[in-house]
Amino acid sequence: MRTLVVSGYGVGLSVKKGTIVLKTKNEVKNVSLSDVDSIVVTTSGVSITSKAVRQLTKMGVMLVFLDSRGMPVAVLHHPFTTRTVDTRRAQYEAVHNGKACEVAKAVVTSKLLNQAGLLAKLARDTKLETLVEAKQEVSEIASKISKLKSKDLRELRAELLSIEAEAARHYWTALAEVLPKELKFEGRDQEGCDTVNCALNYCYGILYPIIWKSTSIHGLDPYAGFLHVDRSGKPVLTFDLIEVFRVPAVDFPLVRSLRSGLKLEVKNCLLNRESRTKLVSLVVKAMGDKYSAYGETRSLESWVNYFVSSIAAYLRSETPLRPLVFRW
Repeated sequence: MRTLVVSGYGVGLSVKKGTIVLKTKNEVKNVSLSDVDSIVVTTSGVSITSKAVRQLTKMGVMLVFLDSRGMPVAVLHHPFTTRTVDTRRAQYEAVHNGKACEVAKAVVTSKLLNQAGLLAKLARDTKLETLVEAKQEVSEIASKISKLKSKDLRELRAELLSIEAEAARHYWTALAEVLPKELKFEGRDQEGCDTVNCALNYCYGILYPIIWKSTSIHGLDPYAGFLHVDRSGKPVLTFDLIEVFRVPAVDFPLVRSLRSGLKLEVKNCLLNRESRTKLVSLVVKAMGDKYSAYGETRSLESWVNYFVSSIAAYLRSETPLRPLVFRW
């Protein structure tokens, strides 16, 4: 993904003659509009003209504004979509015809098998037998999903969340073993104030608008989910689909970078501005990394669009649905 990260204070963003202009008190930077797919604003000290918003969205550039924890507070993009009516009717009907259950199972299967794949890769790199054991445990837990027969979405959700939690215990315990000991990472805690949990939260937040844009483009309703319970004002389908891409887009590049010496600073449970900028760049780079699945190789960004499109097509009864499991 060709993403422009804008941070700092007193930055003005405008568009002139096909060029994005970033102006501060001491510097003017010009970036060709044709070279940018999205703009991520990570701080509150950035101003943008309404003319720029119009031109950026018209050109298909997504504007994302993040808060200090990495959660998107606003996402702006052109309202172009495809097959919207057919797709959304099929999406709503899926709750009653059993397809919602199949999508939920495919999402969790994808997540767990990619977790197992990452553990296998780290085991090869570190020669740690405990990672081999953890990979086997997660793989065996994932195999339980195909045996679930419930057609009631509420009942199936509970079963899937239980399976997911069981796998998570093995997965995060294993990742803690390969991270630098000075980070004192003891496991996944969304409310944790340690460096790793703060970084994970921030990076996952960066993924939300990427998934949101793809669901919107392919005609899906981001507020009507399958795995997560519908909640007023919450884009739960986005929460569903992000599960498929957490491992390659965040977990792997973050673990790899921390093992290679990436330094992040946290104060009062918040990453400092420099650390946030590093993490945005980390996820942006990861979206351009190549992964193989189904016998073909694509960038991770392309796989996001492929998988979301395949779900929309499955709901419309045009194609079968397959979990997305990458080769590690």
